[in-house]
Amino acid sequence: MLFRSVNPMTIPILAVDDEHAVRTSLSVMFRKWKDLELDLAEDGQEALEKLAQRDYEVLISDVLMPRLDGLGLLEAVSERFPGLPVIMLTGVEDVTTPVKAFRLGAIDYLQKPFQAEELRKAIDYGIASREAEPASRGTGRAHVRNPVPNLTRLPSSP
Repeated sequence: MLFRSVNPMTIPILAVDDEHAVRTSLSVMFRKWKDLELDLAEDGQEALEKLAQRDYEVLISDVLMPRLDGLGLLEAVSERFPGLPVIMLTGVEDVTTPVKAFRLGAIDYLQKPFQAEELRKAIDYGIASREAEPASRGTGRAHVRNPVPNLTRLPSSP
């Protein structure tokens, strides 16, 4: 049985990161956002368990985690919870992971360390896109905005 929110006036957000310091930092950020309610998970597997028990409006996930990494979680979310906006976080700079994340349906990809305002913009975008396009839920890609200026199409894989 899914439940919405402890406080019906707040929007539930699930954040997943295996680093205690990042989870603590997110908790501090969310304290000033009274309209959002943060729930935390330590890895992708725990996140899937929480997603099965509660309806979240946005998922924030680290890329590199034990048990089930962020891309594996993103793929599972696209299949099991279509239309759930996912924001990916990473401390690793590479080119291929963001491309994979966007192909799997991520709405944004933030590099650690990130600013609170940057995360809040991504969250607000996810909430707005979910509210604006309920008919497109289930596609897994309907809410993707162009994260890279002047990039109109992702390159195809070899």
